[in-house]
Amino acid sequence: MKRDMSKYEKVRGSLDTGDIVLFSGTGFISRMIQTFSRSIWSHVGMVIKSVDWDMILLWESTTLSKIKDIESREQTQGVQLVPLSERVKCYANDKVAFRILEGVRRDENMREVLRKFRQDMKGREYEKSKFELLKAAYDGPFGANEEDLSSIFCSELVAEAYQRMGLLMDNEEME
Repeated sequence: MKRDMSKYEKVRGSLDTGDIVLFSGTGFISRMIQTFSRSIWSHVGMVIKSVDWDMILLWESTTLSKIKDIESREQTQGVQLVPLSERVKCYANDKVAFRILEGVRRDENMREVLRKFRQDMKGREYEKSKFELLKAAYDGPFGANEEDLSSIFCSELVAEAYQRMGLLMDNEEME
């Protein structure tokens, strides 16, 4: 099936490291995430504008393994770095949204913090516990999670990256 890439092609030139991409999946797990989070979105990843590979990449944690990770050159699940254009092709065009990080200077310090965190997360498995996934979408008595990055889901990866880059406060800083 040929996918309409016009939305991606229109925004591609303005994408930079730290921007996020939201996806709306149609599989069982995606539908569960959408139901419990009361959102149309079921997946998120972070844009990495790579000078090394001269391309726009998506850093994500996912169970999808049809695209080869750019660094390991293997199809894998969990934390991976893939060409953004390839991931966008996996979704119908109206099921992808781009959120540009505005008003933030992406300096070398921020990029270095992200590079180190990416190295720490390389090869991590996707969240093993479905219960942890559900707890993350629920703000009730079972919603309080202890941070455990031994396995990680997509929004947890992006949120932790934003915290380390100084773009998002963690819960302890907000209290």
